[in-house]
Amino acid sequence: MEYVDGMTLTNMVATRGPLSVGEAASIIRQASMGLLHAHRAGIIHRDVKPGNIMRSNDGTVKVLDLGLARISTAGLVSHHAPTSGNQASGSSSKDEVNARPAKGRLVGTLSFMSPEQLEDADSADSRSDIYSLGATLYFLLTGQPPFTGEYLEQVYGHRHGEIPDLMQVRRDVDMQFANLFRRMMAKTPTARYTSLDEVIEDLGEYADKTNEPQWLTEFAMRQPIGEGSTFVGGSTSAHIANVLAFDLGMFYAAAAEASPLGGVNLLYAGGEKRSLFRMSIGSDGNQLFFGEEAMKRRATQSKTLIHCLQMYIGKKQVERTIAGRKCPPEVLLSLLLKRLARNAWNLDGMPAAVAITIPSSYDQLHRHSILQAAQMAGLKTVRLIDRSVAAAQSLLLPPASDAAHDDVTTTSLDTTNDQRILFLGLTGQGTDAAVFHRDASRMKQISTAGHWNTGTLPWLQRLVDMAAVAFQQQYQFDPRKSAQAARLQIACETAMHSLMLMPTVKVTLEIGGVNQSVTLVRAEWLKACEDLIYDVRKTIKSACHYASLSRKRIDRIVTLGPLLRLNEIRSEILRGLNEEIIVQVVDRTDVARGAAACLASELPGRGSIAMPPQSVTSQTIGILVEAAQGRRRIMPIVPRGTALPARTNRRLTVGDTQETMTLSLVETAGIKRDDWHSLGRYDFKIDPVAHGEQSRIRMIGFEVNVNGMLVVRAQTPGMPGSTRLGTLPKPMLDEEEVAFWTRWVDKFD
Repeated sequence: MEYVDGMTLTNMVATRGPLSVGEAASIIRQASMGLLHAHRAGIIHRDVKPGNIMRSNDGTVKVLDLGLARISTAGLVSHHAPTSGNQASGSSSKDEVNARPAKGRLVGTLSFMSPEQLEDADSADSRSDIYSLGATLYFLLTGQPPFTGEYLEQVYGHRHGEIPDLMQVRRDVDMQFANLFRRMMAKTPTARYTSLDEVIEDLGEYADKTNEPQWLTEFAMRQPIGEGSTFVGGSTSAHIANVLAFDLGMFYAAAAEASPLGGVNLLYAGGEKRSLFRMSIGSDGNQLFFGEEAMKRRATQSKTLIHCLQMYIGKKQVERTIAGRKCPPEVLLSLLLKRLARNAWNLDGMPAAVAITIPSSYDQLHRHSILQAAQMAGLKTVRLIDRSVAAAQSLLLPPASDAAHDDVTTTSLDTTNDQRILFLGLTGQGTDAAVFHRDASRMKQISTAGHWNTGTLPWLQRLVDMAAVAFQQQYQFDPRKSAQAARLQIACETAMHSLMLMPTVKVTLEIGGVNQSVTLVRAEWLKACEDLIYDVRKTIKSACHYASLSRKRIDRIVTLGPLLRLNEIRSEILRGLNEEIIVQVVDRTDVARGAAACLASELPGRGSIAMPPQSVTSQTIGILVEAAQGRRRIMPIVPRGTALPARTNRRLTVGDTQETMTLSLVETAGIKRDDWHSLGRYDFKIDPVAHGEQSRIRMIGFEVNVNGMLVVRAQTPGMPGSTRLGTLPKPMLDEEEVAFWTRWVDKFD
């Protein structure tokens, strides 16, 4: 047997104490490489623990003691299980079983044993080793196993205990690393990593390379590079930097910055000490105009002005010319994001990370379009945050120095008692409702409801129609069918804001060279919007229903949007809730600050910032399967309301007569929960010659990450390795188009 000159991880922690995040990640990453080699040979270790892993003096990590290993039936080679291995130094604990397994006996070491191994050691597969390796990672960072106590307490912990939150245990751990650990130690194998090659890839962002042997550095350089993470990369020991956040509305945007050390500041998104930025862009030749300057050209040069850009997501291009081109909506959004960053960010260099709020109802296509726009704007590290989550988190912040709302309830959020909070947003982008549970540790989103196409635009259109009918009745003139259509739209936008304060308002247009006016009455407008009010109430009911919570049990409601400030609308919408409920109004600046706090809280060195909120999936992801007699049905695989990041695995088998396997994915869409639309499909070639009957089986891993983005991996036939599949639905812009438009956007710096 090989002589290893070094010490076990047990002795290392006993000698030095808990390790740094980077060093622990490096050790576990090396151990994962060794175990992956064993898994590919069909060997399941079944006793992974700190005492069975050594680090030699040159930094090489060795996995020892295969005395309890077994051969997996899915292995590629046929071996007899080894009868002995290199026994690690260190004494045996009372939890350790060193004898050969017998039916009804524990196999392994209880402190690091997976739940399924507790039930049946012979059923443990490679994912059981991943669980034990996760428990070992926890030991390296804390000096103790994740579950301690007497025998029954440990058994209960592995089976039912809450997975420890590394962010609460270590202040230098970011949320991505904490989620990585949670995925390794998921209670069910289907929720864990499919294979150790995924663990190796994710740990690569955190591993401290200074203590690794030279051979490993050279080995890593020869390996294919994965697509990387959707969030902040690098070691958790990196320097602490301020982060930038945008509340990206359809009409306006706000900006804020935050430091993980504490402190959240409102920024001037509109420039020149203006907290709001008007989301519009226009051009004159190659000269661009943004914000209010662009809106001034709306009445006379509307063909070279674009606003409400989120409405165009899903279209190949916007049919208006900007700087001589008809651009995809993602490109125009990137120009706006670039200007926003220029207005708001005053520190040197680009921000380390950027948070962008989106409606929770955004589907995969909308989310990917926002990420592509940010990429072309030069914002490389972006975190998408549900607007409802940012609004709820803003309740934990002190008021901004320049924030003043006459109708805001100033009662502070009680962080000592549990509270059930309802968020309701009625903005240009849609109607958004979400239920939160706030306890002493963090804000947790429980459910969401609403849709991105049911916002304030229908309310505005009712007002436009009312004004047009009034002009027809009084002046026999329909401005909607004339050159006055744009002016009518602008006048009604102003009128809708005025109706928030006054019961009547006048709309004036030029007809035949003479200014003519009609009067709009608030009560008549609200009567015309009764169905829209009903839809908002229905959204609230849905959010409470899917949270399994009576509306009477809501302790506080948080509203966003000018329409919800109007007493007549608010009282009608909130019927059925507790009459004593606290109503708190937030605006875009509050949401931007909440988003900044969310992102800062996910980074290491959080200081006094509250724990990051917990988000849930907003849509259900499903697969289309063939049922009896050729009928098709949808099998939900990641239900709406699942805590993020969400992960599950599915074993799919194709019939003996088929030469290909097709995996079709769908997603809920529309306002009704049973509406579905296709995301696309994957096709797998069946090759029984190369892989035998294993070629008819695929283990597919589905993950919805913290950005709400779907990631799909397929396991190689007969092997524990997996491959990341392409994005579905296919992005509106491919890589070549992104590169081309990025260069075009850069010309306007």
